[in-house]
Amino acid sequence: MESQNDYLRQWQLRTEEYLILLLDREAPPIGRACVICEQAGVFRYHCCLGEPFYCSNCCRTAHRRLPFHHISEWNGTYFEESSLTKAGLEFYLGHGGEPCLSDPDILTGDVFDWVETDDQIDPDDIPPETVMTWVSDTKATTIVDKTGIHLLILRYCQCPNSLSPDRQLFQMGMFPASFTHPKTAFTFAGLDNYLLDNLECGTSAMNHFSKLRRMASSVFPHIIPVKMMRVSRQWRQLKSLKWNGFGHEVQKPKSGELALFCATCPQPGINMTLPETDSASRDPNNTWLYTQSLVMDGNFKAEHLHMANPNDEVWLMDGQGFMVGKDQYKLHLDQAKDHIEQSDCNNHKAVNLANASRHKLEATGIDGCACAQHGCFVPHSMVDFQKGERQMNMDYALCQALNYNTAGITCALTFYNVNCQYNKNLRSQVGQSPYLGMPVDINITPGIGLWHVYGHQESCVVRYASNFIPGAARINGEIMETLWSPLNIISPSACGMSTPHRKECLDY
Repeated sequence: MESQNDYLRQWQLRTEEYLILLLDREAPPIGRACVICEQAGVFRYHCCLGEPFYCSNCCRTAHRRLPFHHISEWNGTYFEESSLTKAGLEFYLGHGGEPCLSDPDILTGDVFDWVETDDQIDPDDIPPETVMTWVSDTKATTIVDKTGIHLLILRYCQCPNSLSPDRQLFQMGMFPASFTHPKTAFTFAGLDNYLLDNLECGTSAMNHFSKLRRMASSVFPHIIPVKMMRVSRQWRQLKSLKWNGFGHEVQKPKSGELALFCATCPQPGINMTLPETDSASRDPNNTWLYTQSLVMDGNFKAEHLHMANPNDEVWLMDGQGFMVGKDQYKLHLDQAKDHIEQSDCNNHKAVNLANASRHKLEATGIDGCACAQHGCFVPHSMVDFQKGERQMNMDYALCQALNYNTAGITCALTFYNVNCQYNKNLRSQVGQSPYLGMPVDINITPGIGLWHVYGHQESCVVRYASNFIPGAARINGEIMETLWSPLNIISPSACGMSTPHRKECLDY
């Protein structure tokens, strides 16, 4: 098998040949013939296979429904960057892409009445030899796609029963940035591309849009006057509503209904049916079938800065995903008392730093619950830390998890790194708060993950290790650590977001 260095040595022998082929692509084809009508061509299409050559007529015909292709125009010396709008192409909304006969401007509109897009740009600062492809007109609409930022002439349907312009845009797969006289829209593909970049690469909205601006104008990206932060929030909400079946229902989502839980863990009435006998009459050998296994843990990478104007924030999905609702959680924190437990085990960091605070942060991290077997976060059970890993925060998360689709379940196995200390006063803490509650007949068996338990005293190992808990099966209780790793990719980009936006981002 050849190594990478072997391929590079082969490449050294072919570099000059490939360079000549690359330069050949900078010239027009012999005869400059259009690939369709064979007349003299002028436009080259970079998004089409082989970058074919078109005349103006065929250019407009072939791309009536391909508005986001990049083109360049032969000026007699070289190919200069151009656009479909400069080629005279207009795009029609409604009537299957055909012109609307009710539009009086179709034959009279002048699509080349250009003005600069940014009044703050001094023309003297732009070299005269620079070709400015980013031009606009009062009738032009800025469309942001995953291929870049495009300026298009859009013709709306003018029929008496036609939809409003913003709805016509949305119907054609473009999300309007405003609703009265939209001059900017974002394609669904472009918004999906940003959400994927944000999720998998941790790309912030600013960095993603900087890339799109650079694609539109590599020399003067700062003249592109579009932002996408707000629209990405609206799109994320719409997709969540659609995915969770609320497009066919009139009621609003309740707590946690825009998130999915584990398909395997027992959820009576959803994926299993409990025996008709009461819990006391059930076969004790089958208790494990109806046991909810949860793991709890905190993540101090998911920080959040204080916002400049927190009272002017708009919440789109408060408490409808994995993060808990803000109002009830705030009431709980206001009345809860710090319970500082004197540890009778080893010196654990989670206990010692419970009240550590950082003044610049609104949230020092997050905590939540997930199913211990399969690693699925429990909806509406993720909370913010205000200081360290305090019991009041963990209590709220655990109570929310134990009340999620657990009607009739009487056994729960919970793993937490310091369960030997945390579980001591759990019931009394819950009983003292009007905002906490768990099923009355549920029996909680505490456990400690197999990696952390050996940092405890020997008495904790035999009591809390899953190897010694009847019905626990082969489970390590550490799966939460693996869930934080992909979440930490997106946490830095969410640190400076508004509070609602950050929670929506983490929910997604």
